[in-house]
Amino acid sequence: MTMLTKHPAMSLSPRLRRQAAQFFSPPAAAAGAVAALAYAAEMYADITLSGYRFDDVQLVESAVRGKTARVPWLGMAVHLANGAGLGLLYNALARPLLPGPGWARGTLFGLGFLAAVWPLTPLVDRAHPLIRRGDMPRLFALTPFAQNLARHLVFGATFGALCASWDRHQDEM
Repeated sequence: MTMLTKHPAMSLSPRLRRQAAQFFSPPAAAAGAVAALAYAAEMYADITLSGYRFDDVQLVESAVRGKTARVPWLGMAVHLANGAGLGLLYNALARPLLPGPGWARGTLFGLGFLAAVWPLTPLVDRAHPLIRRGDMPRLFALTPFAQNLARHLVFGATFGALCASWDRHQDEM
């Protein structure tokens, strides 16, 4: 028995318990982290293909440490945690509302997330010390937008497909 159910005043209603279980879903968090890895793989591929070196993992690494890293372990850890958090958010809020098969729902979510955060990119360009110094390229430009579009498509489709696969697995049990 958990601490929340030991005392009647602290017990959760069945509805709240279901909602909490839907939000705190380890499979959704794992799917989000794996999709974040797919995003990173696409990111390194598009940097190589385009020559435009906007690296989201280094952006986070340098925001935390004040400099880029040869191997941005901290930036990658934050990136994967962000993917897991987006997985939880999707599972609890967006997944029940979006139409279509899993990969399409995930893709819509990934594009919706990009649409929600992209307007903030001019602020990132002004606030991030390495972008201001010219050590990292600007984010608010056409090439990084195209890169982010591809990255979020990969994230969303991967994430949605993983969630749909998990659903099929659960239905078979």
